[in-house]
Amino acid sequence: MSTLKQLQGDVAARMRRGDTFASVEANVIDPSGLSDAEKAALWLYAWSFVHWRRQRREAMAHIDVLAGTPSPRRFARKRLRLVEVSSPERTPASVSRA
Repeated sequence: MSTLKQLQGDVAARMRRGDTFASVEANVIDPSGLSDAEKAALWLYAWSFVHWRRQRREAMAHIDVLAGTPSPRRFARKRLRLVEVSSPERTPASVSRA
């Protein structure tokens, strides 16, 4: 079996067990000693394990940075969600999300 195929198996195993994409990239793909084309193929393969919504967010953020227009979407998930505990009639389910 070729080194490329062996590393493909390693990438798949790591991504399936929940390793981060960055970890797989840094610990498997980058130090592999493969050609740039082979590394790109492994990178793309590893990226295919990332949820499509995250892929889209990352792609849009990169395009926005390159275009010089930071996207407000990058900050949308970092909002604080406050739950008023002192009021018994307001449960977390009744608090609207902004």
